[in-house]
Amino acid sequence: MVIIESGLIINGLPIIRSEYYPKEIGVDPFIQTGLFTAIQSFASDAFMDEVEEMKFKRYSILIKDLEPLTHEQKILYIIAEKGTDLSEAKKRLAALAKKLDLENTIYDTPTMTNELKAVKKEIDDYLKDLAIKPADRAKSVFGE
Repeated sequence: MVIIESGLIINGLPIIRSEYYPKEIGVDPFIQTGLFTAIQSFASDAFMDEVEEMKFKRYSILIKDLEPLTHEQKILYIIAEKGTDLSEAKKRLAALAKKLDLENTIYDTPTMTNELKAVKKEIDDYLKDLAIKPADRAKSVFGE
């Protein structure tokens, strides 16, 4: 029904992570990032291809490699609940991938820089209407 998380992974590190709704079970961001990176690397190395979507029983994961078939990984991802309109989410992810300018952004710092904050805000703003549950949307219109 909604996007519950989005983020940006650079060379296996979770650089930006926005949790819109917490998952029932917390997952270490480094384990999650490792899975996405490993799957994308496997698809690239084994098949000269890229992963775009993974479906689970309760969640779907969309992955957009910003620099496909290169050694540097820049991956945008979305985790969505089952029932979310993935076609719209895929369109947004593709448009966001074209729109983001990451060329002059420094990634190897342990703190959230102003450039990274701006990228995070751009991602969140672009996806925000897909990350609001219908009940929360109704509350904002009609009150609690």
